[in-house]
Amino acid sequence: MEELEFLINMTYLILLAGLCSIVFNKLKLPPIIGYLLAGILICNVFEIPESSAEITEILSDIGLVMLMYCIGMELNLKKLKQDGRFAIIVSLVQLPIMMMAGYFAGTLMGYSSTASIALGAIIAGSSTAVLLAVMSMQERIDKKTIETLVLVTVIEDIGQVIIMSMITPLFAGSSMDMTEMVILIVEIVVFMLVSIFVGVKVVPIFLDWVGENTSAEVLLVLSVGLCFLMAYLAVIIGMSMAIGAFLMGVILSQSKFHKEVGEKIEPMKELFMAIFFISIGMKVTVGGFIDNIGLAVIIFLVFFFSKTASVFLGYFLGNRPYWECFACAISMTAMGEFAFIISEEALKHGVISNGFYTAVIGAALISMVIVPITSRAMFPIIDFFGRRKVAAVSNFGDLALQVRADVYDKIGSDKFGGSIKRKMHSSYFCLLAIIIIEVLFVQFSTEGQDFLVRMVGMEYLGYILFLLINFFVLAIPTAIIILNLKFIERIVNDVGSGLLADANSKRKEDFYRRFSLLGVPFLVAVIDFLILAMVPGPFGTASSMVIIPIVVALFFIGLYFNKRKDRKMQAKEEEVVSDE
Repeated sequence: MEELEFLINMTYLILLAGLCSIVFNKLKLPPIIGYLLAGILICNVFEIPESSAEITEILSDIGLVMLMYCIGMELNLKKLKQDGRFAIIVSLVQLPIMMMAGYFAGTLMGYSSTASIALGAIIAGSSTAVLLAVMSMQERIDKKTIETLVLVTVIEDIGQVIIMSMITPLFAGSSMDMTEMVILIVEIVVFMLVSIFVGVKVVPIFLDWVGENTSAEVLLVLSVGLCFLMAYLAVIIGMSMAIGAFLMGVILSQSKFHKEVGEKIEPMKELFMAIFFISIGMKVTVGGFIDNIGLAVIIFLVFFFSKTASVFLGYFLGNRPYWECFACAISMTAMGEFAFIISEEALKHGVISNGFYTAVIGAALISMVIVPITSRAMFPIIDFFGRRKVAAVSNFGDLALQVRADVYDKIGSDKFGGSIKRKMHSSYFCLLAIIIIEVLFVQFSTEGQDFLVRMVGMEYLGYILFLLINFFVLAIPTAIIILNLKFIERIVNDVGSGLLADANSKRKEDFYRRFSLLGVPFLVAVIDFLILAMVPGPFGTASSMVIIPIVVALFFIGLYFNKRKDRKMQAKEEEVVSDE
């Protein structure tokens, strides 16, 4: 009887998923939506015996392993060395921004710091499958641009694997002491390093020998067996099985038979991946979805605007034209598969609630439905702004392009290129340090403030002291970033280089001069106070808003003294000209 029930339920799962996917395929939407909807229907319409649900969960885990294994195999390290520089730049820009956006949104909504970090990790990625479906409908985007965009999503997936590896101990931290957590982190780092460096040297050679001396079936079975072995080792270490499968996929990608293995695994991956997304949908009830629809919309809006802005910035800093920046940013506004993987891990560890999990699924569904609509509208929007230039937007855009051109000209020079690159790398690591500092201050805010309150005997004074300590710790990496930017500005604004000798030289010269006149202490104060204003305080979100007037006052004071310095400098220049 149990076997009959299992077969009936598997029939529901697969056939209903297939029928739903046909409907969404006609609507030119990705099949993932059909799988999720099938799971929701099964959960709310049909009764699934507990034994069948357990088997579905097992098959779902197989789908997760297969999905991550294939994502890893898509990464070709040789191609990454050749064409991956731009994709890495975009990912290095947008992943920290997405993490910060999710973290600040979570804390502003009152969630714990761990749940807020989980939200940042959840919204960090985009869906490659949805991206390809959207790109297939665009006739004005060339093949090279699409290939680069896909490579960006692959690098993004790698970034999310690293993020997931880092936050796994954090998810388990509630049941661990500090010593156990440090040991777990060290084990994870050692496991990943040994897997990559030793695995890449040994496993591909072994698989190449197997492929040359045995049949294709033996190679397939052995490679899948190695995938599950790595997933098992990852679980033993304390990581997710998904990370182990991904690492083995990366290792296998170095074998000359990886394409043959990938082609044979693809049908199996598609089937089990469908069950994986069905099982995710089965955790969503209609009542729970309705109760959390507001949270789902908020998560989607945070994801949509932060993803659009961060990808646009990454493409712009990568020296791409405005139309490509905007088109690629809009195309990446569908939540990726990692949103489901990370949210499920967070749910298992009790970091997020069932309502939060349901809201994440809802936000992902909204993003997948919206992105085909926005992608159809993006080129009419680009054409509209191309025909009707808004003066303020056009002037700012022209100035940004000119400043970017100046920086890239200097980076390409033998004299200054190395120095500018070192300063940019230093600034990036300082930005990451600022993120880590704020996460740690929020994580240990209660303990730190209790200690200061005991010292001074006044609760609010202890809070002020805690903010001041946070401010001065932030001041170190912030000052380094500003000094690096001023160093780059001085090199770029080299009068003898001839870079400013064009029709818009006066506007560029004014921009560089005004930036150089802003003092480092003033910029450090404004940026650090702004960061503190965005991070909710221990007495509630509103308590941090008291810093906003300080930021506004500092800003106007800085503008006043900046204009005074500017007038004095211009007066001196006029005196020099008149004397000559």
